[in-house]
Amino acid sequence: MNNQDHFIQRDVPRFNGPDVTLERAKNGSFTAFIQESGTQAIYLHSRYDPVSEAGRFAAAHLSGSEGESVDRIVLYGLGCGHHVSALLEKTEQMGTPIEVWETNVAAFFHIEKSGALKDIMNCRRLTIIVTDDIKVYGERSNAWQNEHVHVIVHEPSLRAVPLELSSFKSILLDYKIKRNSAIINRELMNSNFMQNTQQEWPSISAFQDFSSSVPAILISAGPSLAKSLPLLQTAAKHCLLGAVGTASSLLVRHGVIPDFVIMTDPQEGMIKQLEGWQPPSIPLFFLSTVHTAVVEQYAGPKFILFQEGFVPAEEMASLRSEQLVQTGGSVSTTLFSLARLLCMRPICLVGQDLAYTDNQTHVAGTPLYKKWEREATGERVVAFDRLGTVMTSRNLLIYKKWFEEQARNNDEVFFNATEGGAYIEGFAHVTLSEFLTSVQVNDVSKAREAFQQMVLSASLN
Repeated sequence: MNNQDHFIQRDVPRFNGPDVTLERAKNGSFTAFIQESGTQAIYLHSRYDPVSEAGRFAAAHLSGSEGESVDRIVLYGLGCGHHVSALLEKTEQMGTPIEVWETNVAAFFHIEKSGALKDIMNCRRLTIIVTDDIKVYGERSNAWQNEHVHVIVHEPSLRAVPLELSSFKSILLDYKIKRNSAIINRELMNSNFMQNTQQEWPSISAFQDFSSSVPAILISAGPSLAKSLPLLQTAAKHCLLGAVGTASSLLVRHGVIPDFVIMTDPQEGMIKQLEGWQPPSIPLFFLSTVHTAVVEQYAGPKFILFQEGFVPAEEMASLRSEQLVQTGGSVSTTLFSLARLLCMRPICLVGQDLAYTDNQTHVAGTPLYKKWEREATGERVVAFDRLGTVMTSRNLLIYKKWFEEQARNNDEVFFNATEGGAYIEGFAHVTLSEFLTSVQVNDVSKAREAFQQMVLSASLN
């Protein structure tokens, strides 16, 4: 360590990461690539103009923190340092400290020896941590508890992560997906929030006296929902039914009337989910950042949800003394959080495939249904019945991990009766018939009446 403001920690490598080869780009700057046997070379930087590429990278990732007071920027991936140099340049007036993490230790020594990093190594605002011991990164992040840290992932550098650190790489990939989504949707979310909160809609506090621990079936629009449809009318005798907006028109066409529906997406296409249903008695729970057309056009009772992680929503929830909702990144995970806040027990999932079952994205008959002629691409995970595997995507894996985290962190038993799709660790996997047998002693008519009365009272106030 040189001093507390600037140090470089270099550890001896424990794992062999992919070999990184240096070469000169067309403009004379250093670039680097990885090439494993029999595969095409994968570049960490542009082969033509790495400096211009780095400028665009820095501008894009700093745009998400404009107007925010950032105490520290943490970047994963050092490479040849072009993007680090660009970040330092663009934050020079702010004086923001930048910390860079790199797990491919051997590659770092190789690149440093070439002199490619000489222009950034003496910057007093820069800290470089080079180690494949992930405990070090955990200790560093624990020290930021009281800081506002802006995390950036240099995706090309993830290709150089040692194989033994694949779980760490997965965490960084998940973060990158969430962060990119937030950046892309930020302006739209802010605009939707401003319009959606011009009227003071009722929220979860309207149901503060609803604590009957009534069973709930949460209906998503995965391909396997088709297997559950014939039983859902019967299920309504023993459980309250919550549904995502994507599934609602299909449910109503089959005579299944949800007790409540939830919609969360900020995009304009959400309005298609209102077509073909909207019985005036079904309450809609909508995220504060949902597209404004949904709120404007929905004909039934409406309840706003304020989500964790979106600062304007957190501030308004605090002002209104409302509970925050964990979104988990999807409408289905938000539905799960809502049901738990409404004290519904036990909870059972249907249509929650979290995978491309039968090469489909959603159940047939819903607005987002799509079936590929060729096999869907992605990652294979253990199937619902644990007898095989199913194909899933990085986004769906994030939601799967979120459900599994909920199971780990709670003592109650959660049920998955999707009868297809991915296996969710920590959930009890049953058929819908088996779950209904376990709750058939419950008559939810009084609980449903109480719930509907609270909806009506809140709507009249």
